[in-house]
Amino acid sequence: MTDYSVSRRAFLKTAGVAALGIGLAACQPIPPMADGEAAMDEVTAAEVTDPESLEAWVLGAKARFESITDMNVFAKLREGLKTEGYWKSGSTFLIIFLMNGDAFIHGNDREAESKNLMGVEDERGTKVVEELFAAAAEGGGFVEYHDDGLKTAYAVEYISGITGRRFVLVGGLSKDVSDVPITIADLPKPPVTASEVVDRETLIAFVDAAAETYQQAVLSEGYSALTGVRNAFRVEGGDWKAGSIYLYVVSGGGVTLFHGSEPFREGQTTDMTRTDSKGVRFAELLIGVARREGKSFLRYHYDNPAIEGDEETGSPKFGYAVSFPVPNSEQRGVIGSGIYVDEGEE
Repeated sequence: MTDYSVSRRAFLKTAGVAALGIGLAACQPIPPMADGEAAMDEVTAAEVTDPESLEAWVLGAKARFESITDMNVFAKLREGLKTEGYWKSGSTFLIIFLMNGDAFIHGNDREAESKNLMGVEDERGTKVVEELFAAAAEGGGFVEYHDDGLKTAYAVEYISGITGRRFVLVGGLSKDVSDVPITIADLPKPPVTASEVVDRETLIAFVDAAAETYQQAVLSEGYSALTGVRNAFRVEGGDWKAGSIYLYVVSGGGVTLFHGSEPFREGQTTDMTRTDSKGVRFAELLIGVARREGKSFLRYHYDNPAIEGDEETGSPKFGYAVSFPVPNSEQRGVIGSGIYVDEGEE
């Protein structure tokens, strides 16, 4: 997966406003259901033109997703489902739901991945997602709904080959959810909040608390707490993010699972060879060492969006990362954060 080497400053300038208030983009309208058997041949997103090809496409995705046994391949789905190709063609895309209705991975809209969509209704008051879950529970099925015309979606449950947990896979859903509130977990206040991180000791206490909170979310039934925790980690001015103090989570294989400041990196492979302006391989010395040894503390240089003119040289920063066990795997994920410091500070 490509690792876009975009600076945080460039991302904040170009994407900060655009990322707000984006609803689910419309899928290509799928005609109402027709009689007859659904085609079971493998179908790509570009070939979905009717209910039969829609079902075949979703079932093909189900088979492929159930065959995934590598946690890092699963982690890459967050970006892979958004990439033009087998699983996406223009406005034809897939959505993977957690069993509580959270949009775990959305093929077209990152903002929707912060929401629970179980109560979403169509123009006539039909609870579309609720009906899709009911159809999936019966072994898979179609749901017709109204959204600027009659459309059809298809849903089926699938079981992860890694965790054994169930998900609901949906194709053909086209519904604006910009008015659905973001799900934010009400987490206990950490011993040190993001705004209280001022030095090495407070940074360590902050990251250690975040690691415990995130690990508990991963271990929750069906990841049911994960969306709310991720959103709580993203709230500017909250306990877990304040200005340049933010959290990131990287999988055992180097895929970015969460980034509090640059969400566009999620689902992409971290470039472990990246160096700062002094030649320090900060990704390897932070993430790699933490994965192998349990924790890592590093001084390096990184672009500070609050400082003009440091795009090339970066500003001095302390980084701290710790590892945690990945369920049903021998791999270890890594969570970390950092704080900008004065040039002479050690």
